[in-house]
Amino acid sequence: MSKFIAAMDHSGGSTGSVLERYGCEYTEENKMDLVNEMRLRMINSPQFTSQNIWAAILYKDSVDKGLVDVLGNKGIEAILKVDSGCHMNGMLKDFNLDEMIDYAITKGCTGTKMRSIVKTPMILNAILDQQFEFATVIHAAGLMPIIEPEVPIDSDDKIMLEEILARSLMSMLEKFPGECILKVTLPERQNLYLELAKHPKVKKVVGLSGGYPTLEACQRLMDQQDMTASFSRALSEGLNVNQSNDDFNQRITENIEAICTASRT
Repeated sequence: MSKFIAAMDHSGGSTGSVLERYGCEYTEENKMDLVNEMRLRMINSPQFTSQNIWAAILYKDSVDKGLVDVLGNKGIEAILKVDSGCHMNGMLKDFNLDEMIDYAITKGCTGTKMRSIVKTPMILNAILDQQFEFATVIHAAGLMPIIEPEVPIDSDDKIMLEEILARSLMSMLEKFPGECILKVTLPERQNLYLELAKHPKVKKVVGLSGGYPTLEACQRLMDQQDMTASFSRALSEGLNVNQSNDDFNQRITENIEAICTASRT
């Protein structure tokens, strides 16, 4: 069993689907407040502890609402999602990196996360160049960068893209000046990222659930050595706004225990 990273950085584009799965009616005006209430309920559950979770990734709106302090009271680190989403080609949209770094430091976050989407091999090098360029600036500011080039789980080219990604990440690390965390889609090939996990510039390789149900995500994770979870949907699966506190806490406890068991250090 191992601690994992709770991915709680649903942004404006995905918040609606998160709330729908949570059984929660919402409007555009109140959806961010509602999803923050959901996150707070999760964090306050008895098994959401530093013994099980070593960090949580938050969207800026959640940091504004004081969730960094709530996590800190439990001994859990906060990581800030700094990007503003992706273009259709998977590249990061423009955002003020320096401003987000300053904000993260001011609010007590220990790291950052940026998510790109790898759809084709033609764009892969450009995506990694962008990610590592920004990660270099983040590292220089004293924060731990999480680099996330996500391969969609429904991609027809998933196996090919993952193989190319593994090789390209190894090449990019040779030029990187410090340590980072790599966040990747749970791969089709067993131990595809094991060499990366052992790289001296990689603190951890963490796997994203990417839409897989909790059971399948955990099984796929167990097939990988030296990979820890950074799950979002699999962590919140089965939670409902109308559950009693006992039922809610029981379900998130089951999810947390399954994810911890599947995670490897």
